[in-house]
Amino acid sequence: MASRKRSESDAGLDDARKKTKVNTDTSKTDSNGDRYWEISKMRRVTVSSFRGKNMVSIREYYAKDGQELPGKKGISLPMDQFSALITLLPRLEQALKEIGETLPRPTYLGTPSEGDTQEHSDSNRSPSKQNIEATSDEDEGE
Repeated sequence: MASRKRSESDAGLDDARKKTKVNTDTSKTDSNGDRYWEISKMRRVTVSSFRGKNMVSIREYYAKDGQELPGKKGISLPMDQFSALITLLPRLEQALKEIGETLPRPTYLGTPSEGDTQEHSDSNRSPSKQNIEATSDEDEGE
């Protein structure tokens, strides 16, 4: 099978696509009534329910007959797996930092959940440590 090398002009197009700004601050509602946020032109994060279970999906979409439809590429995470992913975020952020990538820190909206007030009032802890302790309940059951 012959491999095709990308020309410099192809690489320039990819760079332009990566720099395209998408408003991730506001949610929209799809035709099923599910809330979603665009993370790029044709990718979304959607909160939905399937067979009575809540899911968070990250999926590519394609346009057909004036509609945006979900493609094959993507993943739907049930709440336990999404929770595991959230728990891993500080470690993922650290691994990325070790290879020279930096990401902006999110600002969480809304009211704090139960038990969050103590962690936020303790200013001696680092933010990533607070997040790990606030989201990890693995050691509590032992």
